[in-house]
Amino acid sequence: MRKVFYWTYLLLIFGCNSTDRNNNPKKEISTIAFGSCAKQWEKQPIWKEIEKDMPDLFLFIGDAIYGDWDGVNVYEVSAESLDRDYDKLNAIPEFKEFREKTPILATWDNHDYGKHNGGSEFNKKELTKQHFLNFFNEPMSSERYQTPGIYDSKIYGEVGRQIQIILLDTRWFKSPFKIDSLSTEARKEIGKVGKYTANFDSTATLLGKKQLSWLENELKKDADVRLICSSIQVIPNQKGMDEWGNYPLERTQLLEMISNCSGYPIILSGNVHFAEISKLKVGNRHIYELTSSGLTHVNEKYAKAPNKYRIQAPFIDLNYGLINVNWEDREISLTIKGMNKSEKPLYISFD
Repeated sequence: MRKVFYWTYLLLIFGCNSTDRNNNPKKEISTIAFGSCAKQWEKQPIWKEIEKDMPDLFLFIGDAIYGDWDGVNVYEVSAESLDRDYDKLNAIPEFKEFREKTPILATWDNHDYGKHNGGSEFNKKELTKQHFLNFFNEPMSSERYQTPGIYDSKIYGEVGRQIQIILLDTRWFKSPFKIDSLSTEARKEIGKVGKYTANFDSTATLLGKKQLSWLENELKKDADVRLICSSIQVIPNQKGMDEWGNYPLERTQLLEMISNCSGYPIILSGNVHFAEISKLKVGNRHIYELTSSGLTHVNEKYAKAPNKYRIQAPFIDLNYGLINVNWEDREISLTIKGMNKSEKPLYISFD
C-alpha cells in the first residue's frame, strides 16, 4: 500500500511538471542526447558526462532497468520486483540529479518490458507498462495509458524549426522470433552472433498493424527533422540478434515510409552494447542510423559482428549519442560520445 501512495505522490509532484517540460509544442530544441542499456545495480557515472553537453532533452530508448535479471539470476517480474528495480535506478545519485535537470522521454526494450527478447506473448506487459510510464512521469491524461503499447510522438518548435520525436514500441506487438537452422559453428563462420533469422511470413510483425498505421500518419505531419527511436537496430541486419532484420517485410515497409516522408529523418537505436553509425540508400534518400548502447556495459563480441552499412565505429566503451541541430546553417551533427573518448561528429545538411 505504501508503494501505491509513493507512486501517486510522484505523479502529483512530477506529472504536471513533466507535461510542461516535455510537451511544450513551442519550445525550440537543438541538442538531444540519447542512450540505452543501464543495469540498475551498476554505478552510472556517465550521466555526469551527458550533463556536460547540456541537452534540451534526453531519450531513453530501451533497457532503463533490467527488470527480469539481477546480474546472476533470471526471474519473473512482479509489482514488488519492479518497484525494487526502479527504486534502485532512482537511487543512483548521478541519474537522480540528471533527471531533475533534464527532461526525459522513454520507450522500452526487452528487459524493461519484463522478458528477455519477449514480445506479444508476454502476459505481464500491462503490469510492466504501468510501472514504466509511472516511473518516467507520464501524465495521467496521456493516451499511452489507454492504448496498447507505449509508442508515442511529440513535435517541438515553431514552423521552420520543428523536431519530431517518434518513440516506437518494438515489444508489445512482436511476433515470436524464427530460429536459425544453421549450427552454432556455421553461424560463427559468417560472423553471426545471434540465433535468429529472417521470417518472411506475411503475418509476422514487429510493430503491428495499428502502430504501423499510426506511424504512417505521424510521418505525414510537418517537421523539419525527425528522430525515429527504435530500441533495436533497423538498418544493420546481419547479426542475427534482436533486430529489424528478423522481420524483413516490415523492415522494408518502415524504410520506405521513412524515405518518403518530408523533413529529414534520422533513426536512433540501442540494444547491441556498443555504438556505430550506419547508412542505407532507399530510393533517392540516404537514411542514417545512430546506435548507442550501453550506459553501463559494452560487449566486444557483438561489436565484431558484420555490418555492411556501417560508416563509423564500432565504438566499444560506455557511450551515449548526441544530436545537434544547427538551425541557422540547416545542419545536423551526429556524435558517438563516451566516458574516455568520442568519435568525430558526422555532419549532415538538410533543407
